[in-house]
Amino acid sequence: MRVFNVLLWVLFICPVTVLAGGDYHIDVSGAPTSVQRGHLKLGGTSVSGNSFDVNSFYIERNGTPYIPVIGEFHYSRYPREYWGEQLKKMKAGGVSVVASYVFWNLHEFKEGQFDWSGNLDLRHFVELCKQNGLDVIVRIGPFAHGEMRNGGMPDWLYGRPIEIRSNDPAYLFYVNRLYQQIGAQLDGLMFKEDGPIVAFQIENEYQHSAAPWAFTYQGAPRENTVARRDVDITQIGVGVNEFGNAFAGHGRDHMKTLKQLAIEAGMEAPIYTATGWGYATIVEKESIPVMAGYAYPFWVPGNRPSPFYLYKNIHQQPDYSPVSYDVDLYPSLAAELGTGIAVTYSRRPRVPGESFLPMMVRTVGSGTNGLGFYMYHGGTTPSIGNFFLSEGFGLANKSYDYQSPIGEFGKTSSGYYPLKLINYFLQGYGDILAPLYPVLPATNEAIKADDTTTLRYAIRSNGEGGFVFMHNFQDRISMQDHTDVHIDITTKEGNVRFPHAGTFTLKEGASGIFPFKLDFDGVFFHQATVQPFMRFKNAGHSYHVMIAQEGFEPQVVLDGGLKVSGSGITKELENGLQVVTFSGNHPSEMKVGGVTFLVLPYEMSLNAYLTGADGNQRLIVSEAGIRRG
Repeated sequence: MRVFNVLLWVLFICPVTVLAGGDYHIDVSGAPTSVQRGHLKLGGTSVSGNSFDVNSFYIERNGTPYIPVIGEFHYSRYPREYWGEQLKKMKAGGVSVVASYVFWNLHEFKEGQFDWSGNLDLRHFVELCKQNGLDVIVRIGPFAHGEMRNGGMPDWLYGRPIEIRSNDPAYLFYVNRLYQQIGAQLDGLMFKEDGPIVAFQIENEYQHSAAPWAFTYQGAPRENTVARRDVDITQIGVGVNEFGNAFAGHGRDHMKTLKQLAIEAGMEAPIYTATGWGYATIVEKESIPVMAGYAYPFWVPGNRPSPFYLYKNIHQQPDYSPVSYDVDLYPSLAAELGTGIAVTYSRRPRVPGESFLPMMVRTVGSGTNGLGFYMYHGGTTPSIGNFFLSEGFGLANKSYDYQSPIGEFGKTSSGYYPLKLINYFLQGYGDILAPLYPVLPATNEAIKADDTTTLRYAIRSNGEGGFVFMHNFQDRISMQDHTDVHIDITTKEGNVRFPHAGTFTLKEGASGIFPFKLDFDGVFFHQATVQPFMRFKNAGHSYHVMIAQEGFEPQVVLDGGLKVSGSGITKELENGLQVVTFSGNHPSEMKVGGVTFLVLPYEMSLNAYLTGADGNQRLIVSEAGIRRG
């Protein structure tokens, strides 16, 4: 009787959170492969011959497909003397591009008096980025948002008989004066001059969002930083606009005017970006529309599970759709993926660090070809005397920690380490991944945010090979292990079973990226249950670092005739193929010709970093923080 009671307790009081079985099928044989070129007024060449080009699906750098990893860090919210140290930390985390707002109200706090000194020294910040091998996107406004007072617009603009965020000549006079100042500060730092500035963002959330003017009184109607004609189409925060934009033509004219003013001020770059979500207005065919995703927004009431962990064709159906532009003309570039969030007096979302990586795996697997984190590095909103400059939403007057991968005072959070897995992956394998289109399984359409039973996965493929993306996370919901799963993949060349034998378990909260039918520096992988992580060269030798994920037997399937050596591995011939099995608990090494593959256990990979210059890089595994210059 006692045994029976214990059994009842196990079954009903402590239910087992695993899902048994799962045979999935996906057909990638019809994946598109073509891109449109030459239709965008973007791209450029530097004096040394380096180049950028933009086609309808991805960016090319020096003729090679390229995926930027963008980390937001506001120089004006951090002490100048520590900028260099923090930039090294960002680079060690796998960030390749630093984005930062130029907050107008900080630099021209008093009308006509510009301040570029101390923590506002934009030029010095950009120079430090260059010294640390980091590219830069300068977000020049004039409207910024960023939870800054008036969204970054100076107080002295308020109440004047002008239409802000429009082509009103009086407003453009002030904007041009600002742009001329920014251009002078950045003289000589453009990409064309071999400088680090590869892009400028024009405006922010134009004809989509605004911030409240700070001037108000109790019971007063809220006035927002927006042209009067756009009041009804403008919202607070990031969201969906289902009603369109009756003033889109005026908006396009204004965005084009701003871009022309920026160029006349010397701010020339191969790439210009503009907010693309929520029907925001872009510079048509002259900017890349950038996207966002916030799973834990403070500006939305309630705590419903978000859609940002569900796979989709994000190139065709951007998050916060509908959009104002033709999606077939532009690559998908995510600029504001919420790696954290601010908190307010009445809304205090907690963003767990373990939420970061699954969102990125979902977003890249869905087809984005640029990854941008807002914020990647937190900070402190400055004040001038007793004058606070945070936005009037009940936000903290000073702290802008944002629960970021790197916090307000430079401490790395729990989310910093797993993000490295996809950041380094995109740096090392972006040239292979970028041309591959997303393909979704038939099961995907029925998955809702609260579905805990169906495997969430997608494939990026050219019809022959590619990467399997999967994750098992959902905000505000406890997921369950998916056990005894396999996926049958139909390609142009035939069927691929993943894994090649047996099944896998995708643990709760876990994610993975796995290759099939791909070449790695001359070594052809029929498939692998290890995740590509880092790719580098040292003294002419090619190295690949891969990750053994819990729940997957770490294996690579190669051609049977290859000569394979190494340590911590076993080899077995099966049907003319060579199956190499690695240790999942200790580092193991496989050598094929002049290429070395190192497989690390997952926990060890979290402490792995690359250091050194291109062509002479080294792998470091350390529990101590690494700064990479």
